Amino acid sequence: MCNSKIISIIFIIFYLVLLYFAFSSDMMSQMLAMKMMAVGMLAEAVLSFITSFNHKKH
Repeated sequence: MCNSKIISIIFIIFYLVLLYFAFSSDMMSQMLAMKMMAVGMLAEAVLSFITSFNHKKH
């Protein structure tokens, strides 16, 4: 995805929170988990897209 350790740590924390909401018994928390998953997947795709262009320039 990306070579930045800070971004990797942010994604790990993000997905740990997502995991907590996904296994919560509250339906609203589960819906929030689905929205967080969509945002996380989009963010990973955007970062991968950006880094692929940055590597081709060098």
